[in-house]
This record gives sequence, structure tokens and C-alpha cells, in this order.
Amino acid sequence: MNTTGGSRERRNTLATVAGVLAIVLVVVVANLVARGGGGGGGGSTERRSSQAAPAAASSDYDDPAAYDAITSTAPDQVAADALSERGAVAPQPGLRGSKKLASAAEKIARAGVSYSFTMTTFNLLGSQHTAPGGDADGYAPGRIRTDWAAALIASYGSSVVGLQEIQADQLASLGAATSGTFSFYPGTSLGGAGIPQNLAWDNRVWRPTYTGQLTIPFVGTTRPQPIVRLQNIASGREIYVINIHNSPNDRQAERNQAIAIEVAAIQQLRKDGIPVFIMGDFNERDRTFCSITGQTDLRAANGGSSGTPCQPPGAMRIDWIFGSPEAQFTGYVADQGPAVRRITDHAVVSTGVTIS
Repeated sequence: MNTTGGSRERRNTLATVAGVLAIVLVVVVANLVARGGGGGGGGSTERRSSQAAPAAASSDYDDPAAYDAITSTAPDQVAADALSERGAVAPQPGLRGSKKLASAAEKIARAGVSYSFTMTTFNLLGSQHTAPGGDADGYAPGRIRTDWAAALIASYGSSVVGLQEIQADQLASLGAATSGTFSFYPGTSLGGAGIPQNLAWDNRVWRPTYTGQLTIPFVGTTRPQPIVRLQNIASGREIYVINIHNSPNDRQAERNQAIAIEVAAIQQLRKDGIPVFIMGDFNERDRTFCSITGQTDLRAANGGSSGTPCQPPGAMRIDWIFGSPEAQFTGYVADQGPAVRRITDHAVVSTGVTIS
């Protein structure tokens, strides 16, 4: 028996194994370094300190300097800079009527330009949370839940939908499930940082006349929040819609800064003389209500009073819909039924809106 040859073979085998292990170790260390250096948040995340959405390949939103700039700039300046390119509002069909018209004729004229629609805010529970090993892996995979979400949105009759936590695979799935009848902003145009906050609208009901975004601090980095001006096709009249997702958990300072920026944006948009709506996952209850209704003329779809002292509605959630006085809210629902519970850990909030 050739023991020398056997020893040599064993040494070669051990050397090969050691080489493979060394390569694996290098890859693991490189991945850990890459994760620790990205996002400006040291791995901090959107919800429950779990996996964040992928950052854009070329974006300022994961730049620590951008975070410092946002948190050190006056909120009204952030809002003014973001909205400086929004352009003029289209001529709106008037409700003034002629002085010669009788009261009955005036009512008919008003009825002719009134319009109604349903709007919904929907935290979709990102697919990264429900992947194997995720913090909500008891739910079905993201794409399956998105198909269910499309059916739910259709059952509400919603034509304006604010989406939070949606991921790229869910965005594609929702577009397919709605057969192209909905458009999305920003879609994927702002990269991974923009995907989780998408605003959707029914192309048969609305056309966009302006798209833009606010930048707010979010979990140690920054995130763009979409603002869209939509023109109702039937009436020719326009609205602004802001869809937001503010920082979760113990990030109170970031939420305070974000709310201040959002309030300043509402005040700026109200100068255009058309209705303004803001909706989304604010990750707050009474603070959000009192800040928005106390510093703007917007009201919550589920009631409450902005008097002194501020009196929030009795049943509050962290998901809100607010609108300016031109809007009459009806049929507010915070749905937590079985169809919702298999999709997300949030209530899905919807309301009817009439603008006259």
C-alpha cells in the first residue's frame, strides 16, 4: 500500500477545502461590509428593524449628506424647493354662475360640475417581510397578496390609492392584476428608494397634470414621497394628492421633521386654489391629527375637531386620509376584515369623496 501517495491525496483534499472555505469567508465579509455601509442607517429599516427596500443605483436618497441637509433645512424651504416646478393649475370649470341665473338654475349648474370618487390608503406589507425567514413570514408571498389587494381595491371602487411598503415585485404584480387600468407614480422612476411609496390612479377617471416629490427623513436616510396633481376627466377639475410613509417606532424626531415638511407643502399647495389631500401611513395618531388639522385647513375623513384643545376622532389609526374643505367625506371605513387580514397587518382605510 502506497501510504505516501495517500497522504499526499489527503493533503490536496484538505487544501482544496480550505481554499473553498476562505473564498466563502471573503464573500460573507464583503457582504456584511456592503450592508453596513449603505443606506445611511446602518441596516435600519422601514418596519420592525427588518430588511429595507433596495436603494436606487444612482440616487441621493441613501446619501448621509442628503439626510443632514434635509434635517437641518427649514421645512417650508424643503417644501418650497420641492414644489417650485409644479407649474400652473389648469383652468377649472367655475361654480360662480351668472348673476342673472335664478337660484334653481345655479343649483343645476353646480350639480353639473360636482364629482365623486373613492380614495384608499393601503399599507401593503412589503414582500421582504413575508419571505421565508422574514418577520411576517406567516403571510402568503408578496405577489399572491398583491393579487388579493387588487381585488380588494376593485371591491371598494377606489380610483385613487396611496400605497406604502410596496416592493418592486408587488408593483409589477399590481400593474398586471389591474390590467393596465391604473398608473403609478413614481413607479420605478426614482429607483428603490421611491418604490415603497407609490400613488396609483385609475386612468379611466383621472389624468396626471403634475408629478413631483417631497424628500423627508426616514430611518436614518431620506425617502421621496409622491405628489401628483390629477385632473378628473369627466369634470375637468383638479386635485393634489400627497402619499406618505413617515418613520416608525422610536424615530420621533424624524416624524416631527417629516410632518413639518408635509404641513409646509400643504400650505404651499393650497395657494393654487384647488383641493388638497394627504394620506398614508403616518405611524402616529393624535400628534398627526392635531398637527395637520391645526396648521392647515385640511380635515380628517374620520372626523375630529381642530379646536382648542385639539379633539381627535375617537377611533384613531396610524393610517390617515385628510382633505381640504372642498371635499365632503362619506362612508369612511377602516377595513380589518378577513380579506384584509390575509394581506396586511394594517387596516385598509377608504372614504368616499364628493367635490362640489
